[in-house]
Amino acid sequence: MVNFHEHKLWQEAYVALMDLENPEFTPSAKDVAATIADSLTRQDRRAGRELLQIAVGLVAKTRTELAVAWGKGLVTDETFKKIDDQYATLSSSLQS
Repeated sequence: MVNFHEHKLWQEAYVALMDLENPEFTPSAKDVAATIADSLTRQDRRAGRELLQIAVGLVAKTRTELAVAWGKGLVTDETFKKIDDQYATLSSSLQS
């Protein structure tokens, strides 16, 4: 089994998740990390690539949830910018 904990993509998702003040505002954030881990442990490369594409969509969903939380005043401006930037970088990494 592949150790996904050491992979840069999973680490990026994990750090962004851990930086959230309250992950309950962004329930799909855990799904991002879990989907990336799943993709990295697949022996079928095609299935792994498909899961990475799903992770891209989950990143967009997470960023939307984060924006809604920010709009409702549940997340500070500083936190929003930091986390949103992390997920934007992760989205780019997933697609390269």
